[in-house]
Amino acid sequence: MSRSRSRARSRLLTPPRAAVLTVAAFAMLLWPLPAVAWMNTGPATGPARPAGLAAPEKKCTLPPGMTEISGLAMSRKHPNVFYAVNDSGNTNQVFAVDCSTPAGTLKATYTLAGTTNSDWEGLALGKDSAGRAVILVGDIGDNFSARAEIQVHSFPEPDQLASATVTPVSYRFAYADGRHDAESLLADPVTGQLYVASKLIGAAGQLYKAPLPPQPGQVNTLTPVRPGPVFATDGAFSPSGASYVLRSGGPVGANTASVYDTSGAKLADVALPAQPQGEIVTYADCTSLLAGSENDTQIWRIPLPPEATPGCGTTPTPTPTPTPTPTPTPTPGDLKLTNPGPQTCVFNQTCTIRLTATGGNPPVRYTATGLPWGLSVDAATGRITGKPWGSGTLQITATATDSTAAAATVTFPLTLNWF
Repeated sequence: MSRSRSRARSRLLTPPRAAVLTVAAFAMLLWPLPAVAWMNTGPATGPARPAGLAAPEKKCTLPPGMTEISGLAMSRKHPNVFYAVNDSGNTNQVFAVDCSTPAGTLKATYTLAGTTNSDWEGLALGKDSAGRAVILVGDIGDNFSARAEIQVHSFPEPDQLASATVTPVSYRFAYADGRHDAESLLADPVTGQLYVASKLIGAAGQLYKAPLPPQPGQVNTLTPVRPGPVFATDGAFSPSGASYVLRSGGPVGANTASVYDTSGAKLADVALPAQPQGEIVTYADCTSLLAGSENDTQIWRIPLPPEATPGCGTTPTPTPTPTPTPTPTPTPGDLKLTNPGPQTCVFNQTCTIRLTATGGNPPVRYTATGLPWGLSVDAATGRITGKPWGSGTLQITATATDSTAAAATVTFPLTLNWF
């Protein structure tokens, strides 16, 4: 989450209103100050460290180009290597970083073909339906609760670390109870279940679970499971699969990692080092965390108390992944393009509109006419995105064409507002 977007988010997210206004006002007072004026170099004020538990230690610094890091996930195949992503406005790339020395080393960069970094805020290591390790990129940020859908991109964890362009499988999701901002993507290493934790200022968020397994090519519904912490900025499952962590961070959240068992019972609150914008957490191993921040290159290792490490020392027994329900093969001539209905975008603010076609003979390609300057359509995914310039209401004509040249067309109004 960048600073400019954070200021806007503090003004617009309101539940509960009194708490939000108080916290947001505090954030506005702090934000113009240089980071060094209000950050510490050690653990933040918060839960006391249990006697005998080692203090957090500096693990490594990030290589150049990762100042807006928003997600971290430890490799399962490469010792001391983690994967990282930057958030919106940055490249559609995943970085592999060796953290075995004080200065982290960039080992490989993976470019995700056919994707856009709308707001990449989460990263996790999961598994596909065959049980193979996959890297999951969560395009789940929603600054103004404006996205009808979010996405998670999945590609196999590489056996060898070498820069490459990869073609991910993309999954579309929508919340069962409306739109939410989120920065936490979690994957259960035992079952493969995906979770997303929403982020609220001044109020507890919610943990949501995805269908198991999620299906590509359709919208998957995220259903609420249980409450999460206030201002959750990242999360991860333990390698044992017996617990998970959700963190908050400065300047408007406590620098605390809350560890839960799989039933949602809290096991411990663990103080994290104070950093300017604590955005990331993952498990270094079963008994310790890695944590970091935007605008701060330092990655910390934080030991966990024994009560927060259930299942450590044991190997989890994998649960069979359910066999996906076969998707019926479309018949020629039944291509349909769903009308997205009236749409609204804000001048020079990120806007996303999803076009969805059903039936026909793949591949289906999308086009759109009447778009304002700054918006474009991805021909392969049907995703209209960008930062539009203009004002007023435009009529957009969208067309889907399949491999037989069958076409379906819809027209919908797009209103451009200044604010």
